[in-house]
Amino acid sequence: MVIKTYNIRINGEQGFTAFWLTLLRETRDAYNLCSDTIITEKVKIGLTAIHNACYDKLRSSFPSLPSQAIIRVQKEVLQAFKSKKTNKHKGSAPHKTSLSLTLDKRLYSNFTAEGISLTSGKSNCRERFTFKPYQKIAEMFATSVAKDPTIFYKDESLWLSIPFEVQGIMVQNDRSIGVDLGMKRFFVTSEGKYFQDKEYLMQRRKLRYLKRCLQSKNTKGAKSHLSRISRKEHNISKNECYKAVNALLQSTDCGYIVMEDLSKIKVKTSKSKDGFKRKRHNNALSQVPFYTFKYILTYKATLAGKQVVSVSPVNTSQNDCRSGSKNGTRKGCRYYTNDGFVFDADWNASVNIALRAEHPTSTPLPIDGRLVALVGRAPSTAQTLKTR
Repeated sequence: MVIKTYNIRINGEQGFTAFWLTLLRETRDAYNLCSDTIITEKVKIGLTAIHNACYDKLRSSFPSLPSQAIIRVQKEVLQAFKSKKTNKHKGSAPHKTSLSLTLDKRLYSNFTAEGISLTSGKSNCRERFTFKPYQKIAEMFATSVAKDPTIFYKDESLWLSIPFEVQGIMVQNDRSIGVDLGMKRFFVTSEGKYFQDKEYLMQRRKLRYLKRCLQSKNTKGAKSHLSRISRKEHNISKNECYKAVNALLQSTDCGYIVMEDLSKIKVKTSKSKDGFKRKRHNNALSQVPFYTFKYILTYKATLAGKQVVSVSPVNTSQNDCRSGSKNGTRKGCRYYTNDGFVFDADWNASVNIALRAEHPTSTPLPIDGRLVALVGRAPSTAQTLKTR
């Protein structure tokens, strides 16, 4: 199963919208109070313990807040603390700043493509919110199962974020393709195709330069501008990931997409062989959204009848793809073999990645020819040479 989420603006009477805006503000404050209580009173992380420690305090502090909303807030706080523990995050209690609330059956009913009934200030009474669904939303309601939505406030309006449970497609075939991720070329596949958007790289360099200039000023206005620039950088990187994923899925009909597990790549490559920290390398590596790309690719591949497989990244760039051992040397974007061949280094690495999966691959060896660009123009270094 795959979860796909769509947002839609909801319409209601002005008084009812004001009621829900007040309710969202109170739930945000209740969330922060509950989180602080868990830290100060050292409450054990569990739904029963949190309920016993926080429920009465929240009821007295927010008497107009429905009990259903308080229960929902406690569950959200519990999820936040579990995520904090799993990811080994240290620091203060998690606080909420946005006006949003994930609904459950205690807070809504009659959820259809035309509208939703939400709780109101009146006891045992719900008011009807309506919305005009666009074509995609109507299709999703007709073909998929809608899960508990999230209501949030944005642009002076109330919105619903609706998750749909979509049935994935069976994997089409057993063939695999290797994908090598990089900092300049977003990815190179074992089929000899690569994705590089020079316009995106230029735009990102400009934003990084502007961020460095703003960081040096350290004023209130500069910090506000820096926040906007950071959001813009995040948005263009996410948009680039969607473009790269779509290009990759359209370029191959293999059922399995094999990638390196780069979850700890920054830690493993933080120091050189001599023990010195590689600050410039790590800063450049931090700008590439590897995790976002893999996350988007994983769920979109499922909908396209493909599956993403992870393998170890050890020596994929150092080994010769023909023998699987270190029979050559990588220098920059090229791989020099001991018997006189010069391969494109990223192409060589992607073939090694494909061969590590437990699925057959029919990838061509990178001995001759030129990499095929999925976007932009092929750089001069992409040409694979044969010498002597």
